[in-house]
Amino acid sequence: MLRGVHRLVLSAMVGLGLLVFLAPVYAESDFHVEKVVISKNVANRNPEGIFSPSAYCEKDKNGQAAIPVVQTVQTSQVVFWTKVAAAKNGELRHSWHHQFEGTWTKVSEVNLSIRPSSGYRMWSLKSLKPEIHTGEWMVVVAPSNAPEEILCITRFTVR
Repeated sequence: MLRGVHRLVLSAMVGLGLLVFLAPVYAESDFHVEKVVISKNVANRNPEGIFSPSAYCEKDKNGQAAIPVVQTVQTSQVVFWTKVAAAKNGELRHSWHHQFEGTWTKVSEVNLSIRPSSGYRMWSLKSLKPEIHTGEWMVVVAPSNAPEEILCITRFTVR
């Protein structure tokens, strides 16, 4: 019952553009995020130029670990790479959010098809302009057909 209430509240917040991630509700799903990486590029389906410290799913670390730092003097884009265990065909969404003056704003979202696998690799990217993209970022991973069922939140900083 409580899970349904959380879903309803989160859906209402998303509809109003007031998405806040203070106490996210993580989903039981046919998909499990195995690994996330913040990098400069992808080659042969693997991340290259990985930023440090290592990225992680917030649900695994409760936001207590250091987050990757992306230097715009080193790159003009950031790649969010994910390795996902999938029990069935589907579509996952990477929603990119930027914090500006204390408010999180969804900048973009990318829907990515997925097939059954113990380690399906997928990624999306964001071009960076130092004058407008510096600050705190997060990427939210969720099923495209159920964006309120959060699988992973990854944060990083752009300087």
